[in-house]
Amino acid sequence: MNSDLNSANVDALQRILAVVPRWTGVQSAREALGLQDHVLLHAGPPLPDARQLPPPMRHAAILSCLAEGWATDRAGAEALIDAGRVRFEPTAAHRASTPLVAMISASTTLALIESGEGANKVRWHGFLGTGGGAQMRFGSCDPVIVERLKFREQTLAPGFAALLSAGPVDLLSIARSALTEGDDLHNRLSSATQVLHGVLSTRKTDAADTQAALQTLIEAPLYFLNVWMPACALMLDAARGVAGSSVVTRLCANGQVTGIQLAGLPDRWFTAPAGLVQGPYMKGLTIPDPQFPPATGDSGIIDAFGLGGQVLRRAPSLLTAFEPWLAKDDAQRAQSLLCAMHPVLGVAVGVDAAAVIRTGRAPVLSTGMVDPLGRGLLGRGLGEMPMAPFREAMAALG
Repeated sequence: MNSDLNSANVDALQRILAVVPRWTGVQSAREALGLQDHVLLHAGPPLPDARQLPPPMRHAAILSCLAEGWATDRAGAEALIDAGRVRFEPTAAHRASTPLVAMISASTTLALIESGEGANKVRWHGFLGTGGGAQMRFGSCDPVIVERLKFREQTLAPGFAALLSAGPVDLLSIARSALTEGDDLHNRLSSATQVLHGVLSTRKTDAADTQAALQTLIEAPLYFLNVWMPACALMLDAARGVAGSSVVTRLCANGQVTGIQLAGLPDRWFTAPAGLVQGPYMKGLTIPDPQFPPATGDSGIIDAFGLGGQVLRRAPSLLTAFEPWLAKDDAQRAQSLLCAMHPVLGVAVGVDAAAVIRTGRAPVLSTGMVDPLGRGLLGRGLGEMPMAPFREAMAALG
């Protein structure tokens, strides 16, 4: 673990470790964020050109237009996008997170992740998934996904709202349990999802929509990602604005560029072309001539927090699958970048950009692979962050 910390980083880490994220409820983006019509929030830093979307992200935008009723068919949705009548903004500007290429529109149901009470309460928002099968985040333009989005808004939203009305869900305790069961809490979340299902199953589940919510959750082994990604964003955001701190507070990509922010340089992006995510393809994959895709999604925040690609040694199944793409000294690399032991999780957390420069080794992302041509999910893999954003960020920090 990196122990060469200045006082600014000690302060930043104390703030991060003080956050106790809880899942408290669900709301539409219109209610929670005041999001207006014809605005879509995307993962990663700002897009270089919103009219030149990567194909997977363009498909998600088309599906959003159809689900919101802004267009009645694919051609109409594409015309809206091409005419610039849909505004694209990064999720981070709205304190929200979304996985892979999924987009947030006004009707999107969001998970509310909070810490603190009263005037000290802080919140982050997470895209609530639709369960198994075809999903917006995988980047295909399957019309079935529109029906799944409507199912979320009409059934899952009231179902989860009822389950959470009995009280918030402590996410750190679930994450701690899952780490002992082989989850890296990014690419493998099956243990965390089972524990979350168990917690919610103890509540009143008589209504049809609560039963549907529980069934949808347990059918999707990665469902815990919906609440854990914004939880990590909320924890790291606590360090935002600590002058002189080199702790990474944001790490994400949009399929074109990948970017980071530092605690000491709030709201300033440092970016580079998105690197490739490489790993084993899914068994039985039917996509012809698949290509390794560029990194995309807000879930890199999990790896920046210190999990995912930084705790692969805790996830034996992932270590075996990723061995061809993983350096032999990866465990040492990961530990050399992290700053402080988390009192609940029992693992080191907090990537220090100064340590990245000092060691010459960047954080590794343990993330999903979506076909760059927009044909769907390829599998899961590893992506190494480019060094350029860290060098530029440290130079700017002085």
